[in-house]
Amino acid sequence: MVYKSLLLFGAPGSGKGTQGKIIGTIPGFYHCACGDVFRAVDVRSDFGKAFLHYSSKGQLVPDDVTIGLWSAQIEGMERAGRFKPEIDFLVLDGIPRNVNQAKILQEKLDVRRVFHLECTDKAKVYDRLKRRALKENRLDDINEEVIERRLRVYEEESKPVLDYYGSSLITHVNADQWPYQVLRDILNDIEHYRAPVD
Repeated sequence: MVYKSLLLFGAPGSGKGTQGKIIGTIPGFYHCACGDVFRAVDVRSDFGKAFLHYSSKGQLVPDDVTIGLWSAQIEGMERAGRFKPEIDFLVLDGIPRNVNQAKILQEKLDVRRVFHLECTDKAKVYDRLKRRALKENRLDDINEEVIERRLRVYEEESKPVLDYYGSSLITHVNADQWPYQVLRDILNDIEHYRAPVD
């Protein structure tokens, strides 16, 4: 099964998760965040054991394990009837995280649009990440050094994914706006390109 997909893409703190959650409440769209996949992992499964092996040592989880976990989660949602690929658009955030992941997922995803959420106000990015860290009890994320490292990893590893998909698929969205304005721009673009219509 190849999933028709919309990608929410941007640096940490750009609002991908916020937009994904909202869009996922609209009939015809199913939101899947990579972070949620990791948090829901069944550590008894083969992929779960592999994930635990790397994450418990503080190591990066290899791309094939990440994609394996993601695939198992999506297929589980499909079997449960929560995600109906014949009628639903898959809305992804946090995956693919690098070009190699994008290549692995090429067989599974029919990417219709990539929404690049651009936040030029660095102070706003820091503020969002710190507020989220407090809200979700991710206290290590309050550290400015950690935030700097995450932003650097995004620039070096994740941002090249935009070049992989090419400018014709990408819509640049001003993420410095209020969340409802960002949502408006995304939905207007979907309607303009009639992405959900085969």
